[in-house]
Amino acid sequence: MSRELIIACAPFLAGIALSVLALRFLLAICGARFRLLQLRRLHRDEHGAVQSLSFVLTLPPFLMIMLFIVQLSQLTLGRLMVEYSAFAAARSAIVWIPASLGDDFESENRISYRMYVGDTTDDAGNLFAVYEVLPEGPKVDKIRLAAVQALMSICPSRDLGIALDDSGIAAAAALERAYQAMSPTTASNIRIPTRLQNKLAYGLYNTNVQIEVRHKSSEPPLLRPWPDATEFEDSEIGWQDQVIVTVNHNFALLPGPGRFLAKPAPRRDTNAVSSRDAVADHIRRENGVFVYPMSATVRLNNEGQKSVLPYIQSLTGTPPLTQPPDLEEPSENS
Repeated sequence: MSRELIIACAPFLAGIALSVLALRFLLAICGARFRLLQLRRLHRDEHGAVQSLSFVLTLPPFLMIMLFIVQLSQLTLGRLMVEYSAFAAARSAIVWIPASLGDDFESENRISYRMYVGDTTDDAGNLFAVYEVLPEGPKVDKIRLAAVQALMSICPSRDLGIALDDSGIAAAAALERAYQAMSPTTASNIRIPTRLQNKLAYGLYNTNVQIEVRHKSSEPPLLRPWPDATEFEDSEIGWQDQVIVTVNHNFALLPGPGRFLAKPAPRRDTNAVSSRDAVADHIRRENGVFVYPMSATVRLNNEGQKSVLPYIQSLTGTPPLTQPPDLEEPSENS
């Protein structure tokens, strides 16, 4: 587990620890004691009016704290999955960007569109040209789908009225086949495909992937020399450029704690300028679900060394096409 991941989960873990201490304090106030030997006489006890009243008074705050602990546990899990989703998307990016789709638009190391946004330097003082990849094209769709599939475990499975697009329908069919192959006993459960589709639809609707490419200034610029294209083609990136992927996801909160956390904390001093409730400001309601935005960023180097044998990657599942290089005919003098 990386240091950044521990730091990201630290607030949620601290909240869980404080909530457990609050539960212990609540039990101490109500005078509860662990007496296992008296459980046998509990159903015959008719002198527990005071204990019953104490139980009724302390049950609502006890349940509220318990739900808060459960929600913090879910937030910690969501934080872990968003970090994993960013790594999965970055790994997919450095694999799909070098792939050739068999056309002149997205061949090896080429993407649909890239836009120059400025320069930056790293900690060692190296200068990089920064390019932003626009969210269009089949390669970007594959990268986004990799991020969403990593987040499906934390997406709600109930129907929220979100429809799948064409790419989502194709991905859902592949997920259903993979799920049935790994768990054949669930083939008779007709609710599994619907739940998978609901999870995938929520993930596609509430997940945004941003791709940034950093090209080192010591290498040839990402320009197509005219008229001789000897370096880079249009929308091509370097074979060892840094690929930075940022995943933004709207994490679905539980209905009860989500509604409670979405309410701003009241301020007693209305005249003084006080800081706003940062948690409530970030929580919003979409499609009947309270969501909390999370993001993670991963940086990997592109694995774009071009193959000697042209290899065309298929997007439809059909066998890829390979074409050997053209052989030169021997000359008459040889």
